[in-house]
Amino acid sequence: MMARRLVIAGICLAVLIAAVAIILDQMAAKPGPTAAQSTSSSAPTPGSNATASGTPTPGGAGEPAQSGSPASGTEGSGGSSSDNSTEGTSSEGGPSTAKPLEVLPPVTTTPTGLPEPSAPAPLITGSLPQPGSAAGEVVDGWPAGVLTLPEGTTIGSTSVSTSGDVVQVAADGVIGKPQAEVLANFRQSLVAHGFWFEAAPAAEGAMAERFVRGTDTVTVSVTTTGTGNSRFQLLGSLRTAAD
Repeated sequence: MMARRLVIAGICLAVLIAAVAIILDQMAAKPGPTAAQSTSSSAPTPGSNATASGTPTPGGAGEPAQSGSPASGTEGSGGSSSDNSTEGTSSEGGPSTAKPLEVLPPVTTTPTGLPEPSAPAPLITGSLPQPGSAAGEVVDGWPAGVLTLPEGTTIGSTSVSTSGDVVQVAADGVIGKPQAEVLANFRQSLVAHGFWFEAAPAAEGAMAERFVRGTDTVTVSVTTTGTGNSRFQLLGSLRTAAD
């Protein structure tokens, strides 16, 4: 008899425990007011631009922009704060200071330097000579005061001609001196009148020099003959101051 009571009491206790477990399980599954409120506040409503924190951004349906919201722009700013414009600011966030362009001042003075040398005065004055030529002698009108032929020259021919205020001269002759000595005789005569000289192109085995004074030029070339003498050829152009 006692055993039957114990079995019935155990069965009732098991049923009671199962009923309590079912009630507790249903209470845990049902959301409470706090959880429902948190869920509804965090869920975005259709048509709104909600941020992660639940604060609506401008443009949401029926919601005015909050003046203190980080995502809202100020009135009349022309854009929201999301614009990454750096115009008017430096890399540290302060106002930019553009470096002004350097402009060279205009030149107000005329460059100065050495003045160009004036042309030397003509070596030949008076009436222009008549054009002509002569064989074996110096032609009339030859500028002997400027062009002196070396002593001991056997003259082949001489000639003069004019072109405007320029006298052109030519001569050739043979002299029993070495080439270098013949050129030295002409050099001594012409340098005394203000000419400077330089080497000039010459054929193989010959020597030549060019003499210059302003626009006056004289070129002398010297070759060696079969008998060992020197033959020279002279061409000159001299400016004149004719009366």
